[in-house]
Amino acid sequence: MEPIRSPRNPAVVAACRLHRSRERLETGLSLIEGPHVLEEAIAAGAEIERTFALPEDPRRDEWPNVVVVDHRVMLRLAATETPRGPVAIVVIPDWVEPPADRNLLVLMGVSDPGNVGTIIRSAAAFGCGVVIGPGTADPWSPKVLRAGAGAHFRLGGLSRIHEVSELTGHRLAATVVRGGEDPARLGPGPWAFLIGSEAHGLDPETVAAADVRVTIPMRGDTESLNAAVAASILAYVAATGSEPDPGDH
Repeated sequence: MEPIRSPRNPAVVAACRLHRSRERLETGLSLIEGPHVLEEAIAAGAEIERTFALPEDPRRDEWPNVVVVDHRVMLRLAATETPRGPVAIVVIPDWVEPPADRNLLVLMGVSDPGNVGTIIRSAAAFGCGVVIGPGTADPWSPKVLRAGAGAHFRLGGLSRIHEVSELTGHRLAATVVRGGEDPARLGPGPWAFLIGSEAHGLDPETVAAADVRVTIPMRGDTESLNAAVAASILAYVAATGSEPDPGDH
């Protein structure tokens, strides 16, 4: 199979446009990169429209709807500096209702794609659902998908809300830098942990709407935790339900 060598090839141009949020919104498509993420998508039954692979890739015959491209075209398609492929066009799944029987990580204004992807990865690891709130980075952007490392396709779907009042059936726990309860002592859920923006945290209205405020206890002098780190700790604590050692305070 002769590889596509021109970045101006119509199929390549159409795929490259999916790095733009507007194009993803209009088409319902996005890009996934790397064999692991592609395999996760296939295993979950995601619809793969096209897979771009390099001529020397030994696994290209295993993937659906393969188009062979040269290194220059792969560099144009990928979001990484030294891509090895594959890059695939995936149909973005529909939003789902927040799972009623699972703890939730609710992202309110988490704008950094790497943080959003990491939170989704942690949620999948610890059995939480993920809810995307206002001001949060597009969870189906290629950058978020790359940071999620395939976790998007293990969650059973992402949920979306416009305001926290839409979360029914869960107790709401607002994360605050100081003055909140230890999340390890919250008791049985299901809980919806509200995670705010990296720079400013949750807005006062969202905090006021919560049933409880939670603060992760820290031994050192660090002022606050990265949003993804905090969300990951909360997901772990909620999954284990363990009480902290009294000497930790």
